[in-house]
This record gives sequence, structure tokens and C-alpha cells, in this order.
Amino acid sequence: MQNNLNIRGEPIQAVYSAYRKGQYIVNRRYQRKLVWSRLEKQRFIDSILAEFPVPLFLGVSFFDASKGPCFEILDGMQRLEAITSFIEGRFPVNGSHFDLSVISETNSLKEQGQLHQREPVMSKDLCAKLLNYPLPISTTTYTNSEGVDEAFRRINTGGVRLSRHEVRQAGALGEFPQLVRKCSTYIRGDASHNDIVDLRAMHEISLTNNDLDYGIKVRDTFWNSFHIMPLDNVMASRDEELVAHMLLRIVIGEQAQTSSKFLDLVYATGTCENTAVNDAVLKYGFDHLYKSFCMTFDTLKEVFSTGNKNLAVHLYEGDAKKIGQAYQVIFLSTYDLLVKKNMIITSHEKLHAALEGIATSCMPILFKDAKWLNRHREQLVKSVSGVINHCFSKSDKADASKFSWMESFNTILSQSRTENVSYDFKSGIFSISDGASKESHIVEKIVKTLCAMHNSNLGPSYVLLGVADKKSTADQHEKTYGGRVVENAPFYIVGVDAEAKTVCGDLDRYQQFFRQKIDKCSIDDATKRNITRNTVFLSYYDKDVAIVKIDRTDRPIAYAGEYYVRKMADVDPSPIAQENLFDFFNEFQSQSSQYPYKQ
Repeated sequence: MQNNLNIRGEPIQAVYSAYRKGQYIVNRRYQRKLVWSRLEKQRFIDSILAEFPVPLFLGVSFFDASKGPCFEILDGMQRLEAITSFIEGRFPVNGSHFDLSVISETNSLKEQGQLHQREPVMSKDLCAKLLNYPLPISTTTYTNSEGVDEAFRRINTGGVRLSRHEVRQAGALGEFPQLVRKCSTYIRGDASHNDIVDLRAMHEISLTNNDLDYGIKVRDTFWNSFHIMPLDNVMASRDEELVAHMLLRIVIGEQAQTSSKFLDLVYATGTCENTAVNDAVLKYGFDHLYKSFCMTFDTLKEVFSTGNKNLAVHLYEGDAKKIGQAYQVIFLSTYDLLVKKNMIITSHEKLHAALEGIATSCMPILFKDAKWLNRHREQLVKSVSGVINHCFSKSDKADASKFSWMESFNTILSQSRTENVSYDFKSGIFSISDGASKESHIVEKIVKTLCAMHNSNLGPSYVLLGVADKKSTADQHEKTYGGRVVENAPFYIVGVDAEAKTVCGDLDRYQQFFRQKIDKCSIDDATKRNITRNTVFLSYYDKDVAIVKIDRTDRPIAYAGEYYVRKMADVDPSPIAQENLFDFFNEFQSQSSQYPYKQ
């Protein structure tokens, strides 16, 4: 139910101040990209300076206990980002940059070295003109998320603002839309810790055009870099449409139709197709499907990376036709062999060679002017499976997806850019300041940090072992153990394998030592189990690393009898003073219901 509709004019300076306080919120269920080019941003700012009217900004107001009154953006994210990024000097308008000294927030950031004044500088009069411009803002409140979802759909279905699939996904909360969203984000790498993101953080995790100096470039995504999908299609969420079709075939088999009309029915609340697909996801298990899908993607990507990554050339002997459908067939064939038949690839190079020219030789329907039907896809999947079957052998593991893929290291690294309170990084569990030493309290510090992160933020929290977040730490690690450091900006993958061999003898003894140290920590047994069952050692760029995770529970966790919290990326979290414990418990309990709306 809607109430408290309010339309007002808000000076840009006041909007920017609220932005710096983190009061402008993006819900990534709706909006995941900053799609405007630099030219579009410049034209919009020029319109403001020329005092032309601008469209209404629409959003939902809510109150956050720590930030105060907040604004979830339903319409106007691109425009708000253009305004704030211009004020912070990211691009010029009519040849001039905003004068950072004009307002206190940007001047302070400049003095701290977080912003840099670019030349030439716009006149103070023009800067003041921009800051005084009143933005038309319409806010409302809702008592449940369904009202917000419906408002967003109505805003974006009357015109051409969103692509067809973006409109499908907007506000869709069923199991299947969430699975599509999560798998698609995994492939693109634009993951965030939560769907609710501070507008200030969107620069780091948004897909962006090539003329901008921030975010994840569309050209670097798997779809574009492997020549499966052009830039414009990725920006229009055609990648998610392709993922949706692949997942439909996985969860309901030959009942899955390949048409856009069928996809519309799957996403439409209350239809038979919607009910059947969401029930199928629940039947197979959301996590199982997600891990199996991502394991197949990772495996196939590794195969393609062993040789020619230009799939438009590798899969075809001549002109590439309907390459998205060709990739879909190869993916589903590989999924059937890896997951349904529980097989493993015997040689990545051998499979890469077997796939050379396969679209031309085995997929003739792609070259005909015929409608792409499910029976065509099934025929091609069976045909390709037969061609590549000799590159696989039976696995002796119970479930390949559980053993071959756990959690994406790249995804966690990407998420940490926007929610650093929930992430920490350690090059290892032993001190390296004076050479490798087994006398260390680093494991205790890790556990204390995990408890503090657990008490400070919703969702899971992570410590990554074998990762340095400072070059000085990576240099010291290299000096102590030698070996190659892999840079994954802004992180350095150093691995724990050299430390394990030097201090403990091998990785098995290292893991045993780590778990024994956790068992001796001053935490309750449930928390010990929470950490140890979520500790995973895996190989990344030929280095052994570990993901140490703690899941959020329904009550705070004490370490050595005290409750710790973590603010930003504190290296050493502080215990809560006795007189503040009551407020801390109240805030912990209220966090889950603060946003977005009353349940």
C-alpha cells in the first residue's frame, strides 16, 4: 500500500550532501548498470546549466537507523550519477571541470587526496548555478516490497527505457528469476554483497561503456571478450536472456520452449509456466543448480582459454551465424556430461580441439532461415554430446559440482570493493615480518575479525587466505617464500602453499593446524562449527588459497566474553563498551527489518 506521496524541488547541493552520506540507494534487482556514455552525461549537465527543465526523479523513502532518511531510486539513477560524478570531477562539460573548492564535501575529499582537481576549472558562478538548480523529486513510501516492484514496472513498461528482459526481471522475486540473476552476475563479474547498494559504490561494480574510466568494462566480460555477444547486447541484458533459456532447459528439460513468448510466461506471476518452473527450482535445489551451472561455465571457459578464445572463429569454418545459440548447445551438452552423467574432462586441450568448427559441421539449422525451436536444440545437444563424449570419463566423486566448484574467488573479490566491512584478507596464518614463524596469533585475529564482521553487517562475511591487499605485504611474502605473485587489481594472490610447505610440511598439516587453532579460540561451539564447515581450500591460478566464511545468525557472537564490531575495514576491531551493549543488541535485532520495507 502506498502513502505519503511528496513532490518537491531539491537543490543539487542538498542532493549531493545526501549522496555523500550514503542516503541514495540502488536496488540491483532493478538496476545493475550505469549505461550512459560520457557524451550523454555531458549533455544532461549542460541542460541543467542552461536551465532547461529535467524529468522527475522517482523513488521510495525509508528511514535507516544509521544514515537517517534514505531514497531508493526507481527512476533517475543515470541522471543522479551524472550529476554526482561531474561534481567529483570525473568528466568536463564544455571543456571545464567542476571547481572542487566550491563546496565543503568535495574540498575536504580533495585535501584528503580522494579527489583531484582537473583543469581547466569551471567558474565559481557556473558551479553555484549548478548547485542551486532544484531537481524535481517525487517520493512515496510503501509498506511492502510488492508495491515498489509494481511501481518500477509501471515506470518502465510505458516506453523503451528498459530492454524486454530487463522489464521481465524488474521486481521478479521467484526462485527462477533469482537464479537467472545470480548466474548471470557470476558470469559478468559485477557481483555485489547485497542487492541493496549505496549509489556511491555503483562505479566499482557496474557494467560501463568503454569511454568511461570506472567499473567493469563490457568489453572485458566473458560474452564480449570471447566474441559471443556484442557490447550493445550485453548492455541490454541479452546475456541474461540467454542464461534464462539455458537454465529453463536444465530445470524443466524438453518442456522448455526457446521463444521469448514462453520466457514472458515464465516470468509472469500466476501463470502455469511460472509455477512449474519455480517449483522445479525448489525440487532440484537452488544452491545445487547455481553451483552446477557455475561449475559448468568455469570448466567450459577454461577449455576455451586453452586455445583460440575467439569463438566466432573457433566454432565456425566460415561466417559465424547465431553464435549465442551455438554456445547454448555446447554449454548444455557439457552440462549433461558433467552433471547429469557425473563425468570429468580428461583433457581440456583435447576438448578444445574437438569443438573446432563444430557449429559448422554439427549445427546446420543455425545457417537456415528457420525458427529456432526446442526440438532443434535437443537434436543439436545430443549430436554435440556424441561428438565430444570421448573427451570425458566417469568421475569417482558423488557430485562433481560440489567438489569441482565451491565459490567464485573473483566474485568475492569483486563484492569486497563495495562492502569492505564484510571482507578481510590475509597472506597467510603465520607471521612473515621476521621470516616464517609458527608462533603466531593470526588465526585468533582472523576469528575475532569474523565475529566482529558477523556482528556488524547482514549476510555472510569472509576472510580470504593467500590474498594480500597491499603491495608491501605481497613483496614481503615474496621475499620470505619466493614464488610468483599474481596481481588481480587491487589485490595480490600470493597463495598459502609455500607457507604450508615451509612451516607445516604440507597443505594437509597446514589445514589441520588451522582447524585446531580455531577449536582453541574463545568462542562457542556453534560458532566454531559455523567457521570450520564454511572453510574451503581451493586452487586459484595454480596457487592454494582459502575462503573462510561465517554465516550470519540470529544473535550476536561474543569473542572471549566480549562483543566486537567492525567499522569499514578496521584491522583490529574494538570491543563494545559495557554501557553501549543494550544499544548494540537493539541495533543487531533491528538490522534485518530496517530495509527495505516493513514485513
